[in-house]
Amino acid sequence: MSTTQEASKIAGYETTYVTRAEMSDEALKTLQERLARAVAEFKGEVVLTEDWGKRKLAYPIQKETRAQYTYVVYTGKGDVVHEFERNLRLHEHVLRFLTVNLEDEFDSETFRKRRADLHAAAKRREEEREARREERMAERRGHDTSESHDFDSGSEE
Repeated sequence: MSTTQEASKIAGYETTYVTRAEMSDEALKTLQERLARAVAEFKGEVVLTEDWGKRKLAYPIQKETRAQYTYVVYTGKGDVVHEFERNLRLHEHVLRFLTVNLEDEFDSETFRKRRADLHAAAKRREEEREARREERMAERRGHDTSESHDFDSGSEE
């Protein structure tokens, strides 16, 4: 079995974790590096890390109402998830986390391509939405001025 075939046999996972909003950027970066080392120990790789920013929580967790959300996609063999979650449990600023098994035979290149396509589609939709919004605003401005002209012309008769 070649190394490319072995690489495709690695399972893929995604973990979203929530940390206290007061956690500094430096501390968050340190946590991410620690998690990346844990993944590397299990012959995996961190495919994607997204910072979703600080958001209001749906309900208070340990008296916190806002938190920093981070999304990580990674691969690994054996107990990679157990080690990843163990590192999250050990960190005092981590409030919650959720891990999902993406695929037993995860292909990181295919995932990256799909993710880029999704982001591009979302950006196109947002641009189209903005163009429609501008059209409506221009239409309203044009409609408002035409109404005032109709009113003025009607009063002259």
